[in-house]
Formats: sequence, C-alpha cells, structure tokens
Amino acid sequence: MYMRAFTKSVLVITAFAVLTRLIGFVFRIFLSRLLGAEMLGVYQMALNIFMILLTIISTGLPLVLSREVAKEPNNSARTRNITVAGLFISVTTSLLLCAVVLIGHNLFGLIFTDERCLAILIITLPALVASSIYSVLRSVWWGEKRFMLLGLTELIEQVVRVLLFVPLLGVTFYFANMAHVAAWSFTGACILSAIVVVIIFYCCRKSDKTPIQPRQYIQPILKAATPITGVRLFSSLTIPLVTVLLPLRLMAAGWENNVAIAHLGIVSGMTLPLLTIPSTVISSIATALVPELSNLINLKQWPAVRRQIRTVLRFTVFISFCFIPIYLALGVPLGGFLYDNSSSGIYLARSAWVMLPMSLNQITNTTLNAMNRENITIRNFALGTLILLPIIWFMPAVIGADAVLLGMGLAMTLTTILNLLEIRRVTNWHGAGATLGTICSYLALAVPVFAMGYFVFQINTTLPTVLNLILSSGLAELAFMGLCWATNMITIPLKRQ
Repeated sequence: MYMRAFTKSVLVITAFAVLTRLIGFVFRIFLSRLLGAEMLGVYQMALNIFMILLTIISTGLPLVLSREVAKEPNNSARTRNITVAGLFISVTTSLLLCAVVLIGHNLFGLIFTDERCLAILIITLPALVASSIYSVLRSVWWGEKRFMLLGLTELIEQVVRVLLFVPLLGVTFYFANMAHVAAWSFTGACILSAIVVVIIFYCCRKSDKTPIQPRQYIQPILKAATPITGVRLFSSLTIPLVTVLLPLRLMAAGWENNVAIAHLGIVSGMTLPLLTIPSTVISSIATALVPELSNLINLKQWPAVRRQIRTVLRFTVFISFCFIPIYLALGVPLGGFLYDNSSSGIYLARSAWVMLPMSLNQITNTTLNAMNRENITIRNFALGTLILLPIIWFMPAVIGADAVLLGMGLAMTLTTILNLLEIRRVTNWHGAGATLGTICSYLALAVPVFAMGYFVFQINTTLPTVLNLILSSGLAELAFMGLCWATNMITIPLKRQ
C-alpha cells in the first residue's frame, strides 16, 4: 500500500514535471537562438544573482511550512495561522531584499563583469515578491500532499511565461533589447502565476471564521527555517561565484571579454539544461520522498527506509545512463541542431558523465534532508567546493570553459560519496558497494550503446539531421533497454496465461 501510494505520487509529479520542463526546454532553445551566446551569458549572470535572492525565501521556509502542515493536515485553523505567518515572513523578507538591491545597486554593479546585468536584475525584482507568496501557498499544498496542484501551478507558470514572451517580442525593437524582454516575461509570469495560486488556494479552502493568531508561529518557523536557508544559500552562492570567476579566469588566460561571456552562456544556458534533463524525473522522486521517508524514519521502520534508499539509488543510476551514452555518441550534432552552436555540442559530449554524480548528489541530498541532516549536506558541499574552486581558478588556462563542467563533476562525486557514507552511518545501510557495482554494470552496457548510436548516425549521411538524430538515439535507447532486460538490470513483468 505504501509503495503504491508513493509510486502514484511520483507518477503525478513526474507527468507535470516532464511537460513543464519540455515547454521550458523548448523555450530555452528558442531564447538561446534569439539572444545569442554573449547576451545569453549576460542574462544568465543576472538570473543567477536573482536565484540567490530567491533561495532566501523559497528553500528553508517552504520546507518547514510543509513539515508543520503535514503534522496536522486536517487542522484548518492551525494551517491558516501557519500560512499567514509564512506569508508575513516571506513577503517582508522579499521586500527587504528588493530594497537592498535598489539601495546598494552600485555594489551589485561591481559584482557583475558586465554592466548590462544590473538592469536585468532590477527588472526581475517584482518576481521576487510574487514568488514569496507563490512559494508559501504551494508549500501548504506540499504538506497536504496535494501534488496535483503543485504540478498544475508549476505548469501554468511556464505556459504563462511563453505566452507573455511572444507579444513582448513584437515590440522589443521599440523599448528594450532581447534580454530585457526575457526578463520582463519571467517577471510577468511569476506575478500572474502568484495570482493564479492565490485564487486556487482561496477556492480550495473551507470557510473558517476562527480568529487568526499567527504570532505564536512566526518565531518557531523562523528558528527552524533559518539554518536550512543558510545551508541552501551557501550552496547557491557557488553558482554566481563561478559565473563571475570563470570569465575573469578566461580573460586572464588571454580570452576576449565578449568571447569569455559567450562561452559562459553556452555552458550555463545551453549545455547545462541538457545535462539536467534526468533531474526532471529525479526531482519528482525527491518531492515525494521527503514526506514519505520522514514518516518512515519517525516510525523507526529502518528496513523499509533501507529498501527505499536502495530503490531510489538504483533508479537514479538507471535514469542517468539512459542519457550518458546517447550524449557521448550524439552530443556534438545534438548541440549543433538544437542551438545552432557547435561548441555547445562539444561541451555536452565531453561532460555527459557529469549527469551521474549530479543525479546521485541530488537524491542523496534529499535523503539526508528527510533525515534532518541539513548540516551534514552543507559540510559535504563545502568539501566538494574545495575541489571546484581550484579547478575554476587554474584549469581555464588549460581546458577553457570545460573547467566548470569538470569542477562540477568532481565536486559532486566527492559530495555524493560523503553523503552515502553518512546515510550508511545513520541507517546502518551497507548498500554502497552494491551501488558501485550497479554503476559498473551500466558502464559496461553503455559501451555498445554508445557504439551503436555513433555508428548509425555516421552511416546515415543522406538523412536530414533531425531524422538522423531521432533514428540514432532511438535505436541506441532501444538497445540499452534490451541489454538492461537481458542482463536483469531491469525487469519487465509479463502476464501469465
């Protein structure tokens, strides 16, 4: 019964996540072609700083609110007080952050290597306030396990962003550049999505005339959310740090400023979105895993906890290897076809392996968070950063912008190993060796799959690129599934006669 409910939750979240990410992915391809590599790099630098500000209001607080609601999901009066307290904290914090940016804009101007970034950041500030409302109300649904509403509102936000971008694009030549249009569409989507969430939230609530008394919840919520936010904030600081550091180190190695920013845009705006495709499914598992695993731990059902961990780790490895051999074989033509940029495909093929530590790092972090081990995740992340930053500093002179992807891969490999050791210590789970064996088995299967994808693409020189990519990747994926089934890496239940 438990696994059936968990599987149903994962399927619901995954269905919405795949559709949402698909729309976002297509939009990102369109945006990258429209902006070009250099302007995409400028836009990405500004958006990374915005994401740091968003981390402060949309990480620790929603997690704590969802936990509090989950304790008594049927207590409507308590949920109302928690919701109001959460809104007070998040909206106040977002307004303060907006004031900091506007008052200290000169300081933010110094952070950016390109002065165009500051204007884009200021355009996105209203989205910060809207997101503060949006994240709190959705965290209540998270605690109530209303995954359908979570997925639906996320999908609405993505659709609204695309629909807003089209009319804004038509008047861009009159008042702004393309990056400003992208920023305005992002801000407008956040505002409209927040309005939609407020309306749905209000309509889904039962009438309750109990007086609101949120004061008693504000301090406990802040006390619980602050360390979690600190952990996530520290983690998030790495991305903009790399965003600022990489162009500087590339220029120190002799690259022109516009070329350095362009390659930053290629890596962060073109290659990384392709590398994070497996996270669509894995994030769905993570969303459903937190409340379920927390419940099992509270009940001290350690055998069930260990089975759950083993299952999600095996599935995470499987999902990663669904893409790794395909990207290795077809990364170069795939990047060229999607973005009309050969460099993005080269980066993709070279960094395909990064998907495995990236995915495992994501799921092991979620597992530790469900165990209330956020302090361990920040420690492990900090140790991983000790690898990342020296690579970003020294390696651009040797391997160029590939240093970012190499540093990320090695840092997340170390973090994942440390996370697994902590999970083993807490749960008395001894499956790390089995996980390594699973990875080695999939590596062996990836070799013929890579060879098939590469060979099929090379011999079909008369086919259009898009058809050749579909044929090559499709046959390679079928070969991978067949090999997994033949070696019992996956099982397909057959109906008995």
